[in-house]
Amino acid sequence: MPLPFILLVLLYFIISGLNPIFSISELDIIKELIRSLAIVLFSVEVLQRTTKNEIYYILLIGATSIIINALVFPLANANFYPTYGRYSGFYLNPNFAGSICLIGYALSYLVPKLNIRILGQFLLTLAGILTFSRTFILIWLLINVVAVFRSRKNLITPVVGVGTLVVFFAISSMLSLNKERFSAFSSIFSEDQEVQTKTLEEDSRTETWALYTEYILDKPFFGNGYYFFQLYRPGLPGVHNAYLMVVGEAGIIPFLIMIGIYFFILYKSLLIFKSHPEFFYLSLTISIYLLTGHGYFDNYCNIFLSMYVYINVKIIAPYPQQSIAT
Repeated sequence: MPLPFILLVLLYFIISGLNPIFSISELDIIKELIRSLAIVLFSVEVLQRTTKNEIYYILLIGATSIIINALVFPLANANFYPTYGRYSGFYLNPNFAGSICLIGYALSYLVPKLNIRILGQFLLTLAGILTFSRTFILIWLLINVVAVFRSRKNLITPVVGVGTLVVFFAISSMLSLNKERFSAFSSIFSEDQEVQTKTLEEDSRTETWALYTEYILDKPFFGNGYYFFQLYRPGLPGVHNAYLMVVGEAGIIPFLIMIGIYFFILYKSLLIFKSHPEFFYLSLTISIYLLTGHGYFDNYCNIFLSMYVYINVKIIAPYPQQSIAT
């Protein structure tokens, strides 16, 4: 039973629910609590019956939907204006879609057949680029550096990345892309164009987080109430940070539990890195991506995949050489 996740969900909703923002009813909070608890409690059985390969192929299908979104339905941006030019497929949000591509990419390293792995990494990388998520590019590079450091056999993956970039720029004229982000992205690879650091740093997450500092310091123990950091308030964007969302809405105790969960899975996955590197890539991806979004208790994917890593590293860590179902 994943007790830390149960405690996190219960304490977050109970404490933050004591002081919700005016537009949220108690019934709505109770409904969200029940949904989140159901995910935590009933996912255990699902995860125990689900192999890594099954998760990987589901994520690969999701990544393919992003490419189809860009090629076939470029104006289908449900949560944004039609010409937004950042694509998300099934996931409706490009930043969330970027995290899905990275999680799939992390799992691609367990695929034994080289040709299937290369095809998967190509699709996941192309889909991730089409989200124009800056975090995707950063973590993608980090995963590849760590993978090459672990084994020289993984030198093929940066080559796949270069090939994906060639394909992306070759078809870019056919796509309706976000002009600012595409221009900034292409400037990185152009000798004749200065890198557009201003665009790359625009609306940086650190600037967004800083806007909420005084609210966190004002109520550090019990927070500011449910959904306070998630709504687009006049003059303030959403916090775009799951850790800050938890401490800002529910206070220090749920925050410490959440930090403890992700330190635990990072540490345990590092212990089994030699035999099961994919769990470290997954832990790294999820932990970093939580710094960029505040939908932790809304989309459930983060909780589900975090539990997947948590359950597996607890099983494998005492016996790192044992094989588990792929």
